[in-house]
Amino acid sequence: MDFFFSKPELKLAVLDQVMLKQKRFQTRKDWEIEKETQDVIWRNYYIAMGTFAACFALTAPTTSVKRWTGPPDSVLFPAWRAGKDALRSVILGLDGVRPQATGFYRQALCMMPTLLVLSTLQHIQECHRWESYLNLSDKTAFGKIAKTLEDGTFGTSTVDATLDSHTAAVLHTKGDSMRLTMA
Repeated sequence: MDFFFSKPELKLAVLDQVMLKQKRFQTRKDWEIEKETQDVIWRNYYIAMGTFAACFALTAPTTSVKRWTGPPDSVLFPAWRAGKDALRSVILGLDGVRPQATGFYRQALCMMPTLLVLSTLQHIQECHRWESYLNLSDKTAFGKIAKTLEDGTFGTSTVDATLDSHTAAVLHTKGDSMRLTMA
């Protein structure tokens, strides 16, 4: 529950700027964190779209629901009709408790839960991303920079960045470490 009250987005905004400027220090583990982050971001978008679709269907007026689920069937698939009937019975079965909204009221009822779900999922994902960099603080350059951001010594300290063998071969360096000064 502690991560709900932290602000990793602010720290990651600084770390992202450093990562863009010092891309040559990116290791395989850093790339895996960023790749996993992109996958989770897309999953969050799909969940938010599902939330919007559910809110859109549940706030629709009765006539709209009947128009969506009524004949004609353009798909000749036996389960299609049964699915439409089930959808109609579920949505119309909630008529006593569901709002049948139109206009701005319906837009608000659809958008507010969607934005709340998306912002909560994105915040949790950013917390996991920040923790991943802190867990790699002894193995990667960006993890060390994240550690200096966490400690509050970002602008005053020097980070010894260790390159993996592939990056060292690409940059044609003889050693396996470089000094990265934060200014």
